[in-house]
Amino acid sequence: MKSTSKEHTVIGKDELIHQVAAKAGMNLKETSKIIDAFTDVVREDVSQGHEVRLMGFGTWNLRDVAPRKVKSIRGGDQITIPARKRVGFSVGAVLSQAAQGAEHTRSKVTTAEKTMKKNK
Repeated sequence: MKSTSKEHTVIGKDELIHQVAAKAGMNLKETSKIIDAFTDVVREDVSQGHEVRLMGFGTWNLRDVAPRKVKSIRGGDQITIPARKRVGFSVGAVLSQAAQGAEHTRSKVTTAEKTMKKNK
């Protein structure tokens, strides 16, 4: 049976390490240490309430989630989910444009260039 949705590839930590090592010209052991250190730093800083920003890529931060009332799936009673904190990620401009694809990015530039020419 064929799936009607688009199939996508999931890049796990091992594949990420291989790809980063190849681009950086480093060995796998060094690259693994760097990626582990990066995730540790992000985790520690965000847990302390700091914002971690990689310009163009994105920003991690801690967000407050308000308490809310929901219907229980067991019995249908109203229950309250308490307030909590969660980690949020906001996508940066460069990553956002990459997600739109090269064709979409080119059309934006062309439109912006046309607008600039009209305003001259």
